[in-house]
Amino acid sequence: MAEGALSGIKVLDFGQYISGPYTAMLLAEQGADVIKIERPQGDPYRKEKGFIVWNRSKKAITLDLKKAEGRKIALDLAKQADVVIENYRPGIAEKLGIGYDTVQKVNPRIVYCSISGFGQKGPYRDIPGWEPLVDALASVYTNQGYGAHPLYIVLPLATHYAAFQAAFGITTALCVREMTGRGQKMDISLFRSIMGAQRLFLVDFPGSMRIPWGPSGLLPLYRAYQGSDGKWFFLGLGNFKFFTQFSMTMGRSEWLTDPLFEGAPFLILPPRNAQVMAMLKKIFAGKNRDEWLTLLRGDGVPCAPIRTIREFMDDPQVAANDMIVTMEEPGLGKVREMGIPVKLRGTPGEIKGPSPKRGRHTREILNGLGYSAEEIRRLQQTNVAR
Repeated sequence: MAEGALSGIKVLDFGQYISGPYTAMLLAEQGADVIKIERPQGDPYRKEKGFIVWNRSKKAITLDLKKAEGRKIALDLAKQADVVIENYRPGIAEKLGIGYDTVQKVNPRIVYCSISGFGQKGPYRDIPGWEPLVDALASVYTNQGYGAHPLYIVLPLATHYAAFQAAFGITTALCVREMTGRGQKMDISLFRSIMGAQRLFLVDFPGSMRIPWGPSGLLPLYRAYQGSDGKWFFLGLGNFKFFTQFSMTMGRSEWLTDPLFEGAPFLILPPRNAQVMAMLKKIFAGKNRDEWLTLLRGDGVPCAPIRTIREFMDDPQVAANDMIVTMEEPGLGKVREMGIPVKLRGTPGEIKGPSPKRGRHTREILNGLGYSAEEIRRLQQTNVAR
């Protein structure tokens, strides 16, 4: 295997669901040696199809942290580790005997990352950190609904954004440790992460503009339209230059001075926005989607087809970026899945293997801690480690 940027870094992944495991996977594929530690019944998300991506490139052991022997093994592993990741609800890691204060005593150099829904303090600290609860509180659904009815989105933005922030925080803390010799704890939350993702909206000051979105809730020059074949594409006129080019391409230079388009591209206000949308819908119904894309793209007008998942995975741009790999997944056969999202030229990263079965490396890991074959059998028979 090629040497990665994080080669030699040992990570304990106590994560479950998405944010913790995804963070650990990002580190693993940049060279870190990651051990996934699960409760005896396994990660609750093992049946979710995304599990195979969030947990690939790792070794796996199950430990019962409610038993003293299980906690001892976890702390023995922590003594050898550089990083600990957990995304329990605040306070649970401490109850299980693997909280920061406990781990730091056996390993003062540890970089300890806690990921939660709302952070380690504050009135929402103990609310379950599920993505929809975070997004609802953080105005994501209101923004997606453009101020009309809230719009639920399936993509777990806060969760994935938190994972990338956690990976960034961990690597930053490792750099600090190189300079000071000291580890530290970090508090990553989905709540703060989604605030970072919404910095475009989270600006408020006296006199700041409030656009009165109507029930249609869409910008006529920055939205999806259908061609005559019923296929959708997105028209993205992000500034006046693009609106000008669009008008010329459509043979409608009069739009540039038409009061109907006053405020273009983003401030065509009700009721004019509804009039413009109706007019453009009628125009775009005159050709199929690909004809519009060819015409508009040919003149540099920003637009893109709205794709299905399979169409997206087959896109030549995805292939050019090596972002689809085929893995042999146990019990599933050949599976196409996401490649490595962070590209480093000198140390490009590597997928080390598929997601492991529950407890796949228990014997190997315990043997590395010095446990005898007889001790390992006893720990497995008593369900301390499986």
